[in-house]
Amino acid sequence: MYSGAIHRRGAIQALAAVAATGAVMPIRAGAESDVPRPIVNNLVKAARQVWNGRECLSVELTDGEQRGRLAKTRTSNGPSYAIVHRSFSAGVIESDVGAEVNGKGAADARGFVGFAFHVSDDLQTYEAVYLRMTNGRLNDPAPPPPRIDRAIQYVAHPDFHFAVSRANFPGRYEKGADIGAGRWHRLRLEVRGAQVRALVDGVVALTVDDLHYADRGGPVGLFVDDGTRGMFANLYIAQWSPGRSISLVSVLSGYDLATG
Repeated sequence: MYSGAIHRRGAIQALAAVAATGAVMPIRAGAESDVPRPIVNNLVKAARQVWNGRECLSVELTDGEQRGRLAKTRTSNGPSYAIVHRSFSAGVIESDVGAEVNGKGAADARGFVGFAFHVSDDLQTYEAVYLRMTNGRLNDPAPPPPRIDRAIQYVAHPDFHFAVSRANFPGRYEKGADIGAGRWHRLRLEVRGAQVRALVDGVVALTVDDLHYADRGGPVGLFVDDGTRGMFANLYIAQWSPGRSISLVSVLSGYDLATG
């Protein structure tokens, strides 16, 4: 997962500097940093490919997991992600993302793509913000209500997925967004304490102030769901160290997840 001992030492030294200063430190890696390199895949398969003219990592459910979702023998909204970073608590996660419906899922597949964070060590619980690309306002034709107001979603696994939040808190954990299937968009999560703020192409699209696993350190995953091939490129993280009054909005994130 690492490109040699020198690369490992550089990452360790940089993380030590973050801990010493309490700042968010941008770190940039080598020539392959534009394409994420998974540490481990959980219920998904990942491959390097070219999509919309750019090299990227494509992620989709394994064939067995996809068949299980259709047959209802596997749990929907399961922990399906490619892990790309070992430990994250607070800071910034961002990437260029895209998605297409791959024709293998159910009729209501929407092009689900996003980030799972605060993942448990056994990879079984997580919280996530993801996009439903076919629900975005930039599709032509635009999706009908209520789908057009359900383009970006916050969830926490196992017991706080869209059906629960939609029934109990309609409109609070999902919003409309200017996104579209077959396009690249920049998705950025700013996580601090119990809050996550999600920006799409620099515009705030969703804010959640009651994260279920607030402050839990854990892996970061590239999340996809039923019937979706998700694309990820130019993926970075900036780790927040408490004690400094630095606005996450103004921080340039640059920690290359490929360094682990």
